[in-house]
Formats: sequence, C-alpha cells, structure tokens
Amino acid sequence: MSSNAAPERDSPSVGSEEAPADLSVVTTGQEGTRAGRWRWRTPAALYRLISTPALRAVLGWDLPRWDVRWVPAEPGTCLEVGSGGGFYTGPLTRHLPSSATLLSLERHHGSLTDLRSRLADRPGPTLRQVCGDGTRLPLATGSVDVVFLGYCLEEMPDPYRAVAEAHRVLRPGGRLVVFLWRPAITRRRRDPVLARMHELFDVERERSGPQNIRLCLRRPDLDTVHASPVASAAGTAGRG
Repeated sequence: MSSNAAPERDSPSVGSEEAPADLSVVTTGQEGTRAGRWRWRTPAALYRLISTPALRAVLGWDLPRWDVRWVPAEPGTCLEVGSGGGFYTGPLTRHLPSSATLLSLERHHGSLTDLRSRLADRPGPTLRQVCGDGTRLPLATGSVDVVFLGYCLEEMPDPYRAVAEAHRVLRPGGRLVVFLWRPAITRRRRDPVLARMHELFDVERERSGPQNIRLCLRRPDLDTVHASPVASAAGTAGRG
C-alpha cells in the first residue's frame, strides 16, 4: 500500500470533530503555544543530525531496526509522538503491516513536510502527519491502538500530562511504548512519571540500562489505577 493512500479502515477523529478526508498533514494550531515552558527542546534544525544512526548508536545505544520491535506489529493505528527527523518513523513503516496506519506527530510543521517527502513512495502502512503537542493530543478518546513515545518525554514541559494524554487516546487493551534517555531526564523528574505509568497501565515488558529505560505497557480493559509503594513514594516527591 502506498504511504499516501487513504486508509480504508476508520481513522481516528481529530478533537471532537470528524477527521478531514486528507490527514496527510494536519495542523492543530497548537504549535508553539507552550514553548515557553520547555526546559530543553532540540532545535528543529538539528533533527536530521541527531537522527544520524551512527551518532544515536554512540549516544543512546539505539539501533532503530531492532528498537521498533518493542512496538506491536499489528493492524490498527500507531501514533508516534515526536517524530523529529524520522529516526524511528522510517523503521516503523517497515515494521508495521500495510494494513496499519502510522500517525507521525511533531510540533514543527517543516520537519513533517520534509519527512513526508522522504517517505512518500515507501511501501508499508498508511502514513499521516499531524502537527501538534504531545501534552494536548488532537485525537479522539480511545481512537489509537499503540502510542510510541520515543525519547520525547524528556523534552516535554509536563511529561506527567503526556502520559495521561496517551492513556486517554488509547483504546482499552492498547499499548504504550516508551523510551527514555537517562542523561536527559533527572531521577527526581523521571520517577513520578514512571510511577504514574505503572498506576495506569499493566507492564508487559520493561528494561532498564545505564543509558536507556524502555517499557511496553498495556492499557487495562477496565480503567483501574494500580496502587503501589513506588507510586506512593513518587507522589510524595512531587514533579521534578
């Protein structure tokens, strides 16, 4: 299936309205509205540089063709939050089946346009670009099967809210896949976010290394919150 082909399956709605016929590039009007709260944000001009495989292998021990295996290769809608220079977007188009839809969300519209041109003729899942904010996802509740947060929570002003938004847009039984780079997010800021993930989701797979933390989580079929000593301790610590 061509990446520009319109999906035959139902597409997630944008906000509370019906999705437009062409979701190739959807602008939500939220770009830059929360920029003043970012502690650090990679400049868009550096997206292509930091997506260089050799550099990422050194800095984060990242091998994209292997890393995307954390994402379930199933039909449905996969939302990649913070696609940037497309480090994982290209491998995801090879990993996901042609019956899937890949939504690539990024705040910088120019990066989405560049990414679309580079992946326009690539076979694989239907690819759509969405210009928006990971803490205010422009998607309907329960409209997504997988949310992939690959090294983007570190740069968000409110990663706690981003996790809540991922939970909101995921259907019951959907998966949240998270990659965190330890050097970019302090433990004081990271632990409450991880605790919240463990409260909202069931852990299917988790791996912590000296550089990275990676998780594959499942949203329960019923909305339940898991109480845990880790979550209680993190709650008293506050958001770092």
